Amino acid sequence: MESYCGSLRERKMCMKLRKLAINLILSFFRIFLVFVKQDPKKITFISLESDRLEGDFKLISDELMESEAYHLNYILVKFEKTLLGNIKYALSCVKQLFEINSSKLVILDYNNYVVSNFKNDNVKVLQLWHASGAIKKFGNDTTRDYAISGYDHVICNCDYFVKPFASAFGVKEENIHVTGIPKTDRMFKKSMVKKDRKWMMKNYPQIEGKKVVLYAPTFRGKLMHGLGNTVIDLDKMQKALGDEYVVLYKMHPLLENLVLTDNKDVICCNGKNIRKLFSVVDYMISDYSAIIIDFSAYEKPMLFYVPDLDEYRGDVGFYVDYENEMPGPICVNENELINSIILDEFDLDRVRAF
Repeated sequence: MESYCGSLRERKMCMKLRKLAINLILSFFRIFLVFVKQDPKKITFISLESDRLEGDFKLISDELMESEAYHLNYILVKFEKTLLGNIKYALSCVKQLFEINSSKLVILDYNNYVVSNFKNDNVKVLQLWHASGAIKKFGNDTTRDYAISGYDHVICNCDYFVKPFASAFGVKEENIHVTGIPKTDRMFKKSMVKKDRKWMMKNYPQIEGKKVVLYAPTFRGKLMHGLGNTVIDLDKMQKALGDEYVVLYKMHPLLENLVLTDNKDVICCNGKNIRKLFSVVDYMISDYSAIIIDFSAYEKPMLFYVPDLDEYRGDVGFYVDYENEMPGPICVNENELINSIILDEFDLDRVRAF
């Protein structure tokens, strides 16, 4: 696994300096909030994961646009861990300070430093989150740069995640609402799945008539410290499986510039809607990503590539009994992945139970 940002000591020092600088900047500009009036109709969407309106944000925004009762506002930033990226983030935080505190409601899909530290109490916050649940621990249940606070309501997809989400976000359990996740609706509409499949065949004609394997891992590291990924040899896997198979991969949105190979039978789908990919996938390979919760609805084979399982358990931890609850082979190298697919080592009843 890659090193993210120098030594642990260097990372901690970078974190402290960044946090100090942001705090000083925001504390200065906070003085001017006395001139800011709250707009009772203003709803502000804030994302650090995407610079465009998509997913749950787009679905909810489109619905709200049909009413004239709201003033919709957007701060959409894709954080990049570069000098320029840090400068843009600092400027965005200043903008967020004023936009948040002039809003009646703020809607988030990622954790937010300004909300947790510089939000007035009369501003309400709805956390949609960007995942359908949680396999790995996150938020306040892990070691963080800052404690998450200031959220009023959070949605989740089922009762199982009420307690973990309440703990991770610092919210009372009664304020975790089991609504389902808006962007997963398309998975349960046959007409939409058919449309997605048609789109996939048009854009990736090389998958026609082949068994499709999708590799979709989560990221390692932390947004502000640096991100990494687990090394996997998809060329080796595709060649071992043979021409009957084609391998797709989609990295986490924060790593979508990462290209793993130039093999024509290993297709990069970074930046594409993963639920469109699901429409053609026969085998899903993931790790600790909550995307496995979404894919399980298709009741198809899943494999779990986790060569860093023990390390990850110690550093991050899980909300589930990983070895006993993951509904498919747990693999630590490419040979195990290959053998599991070829030998059809899958129990779909476990997927349904999951």
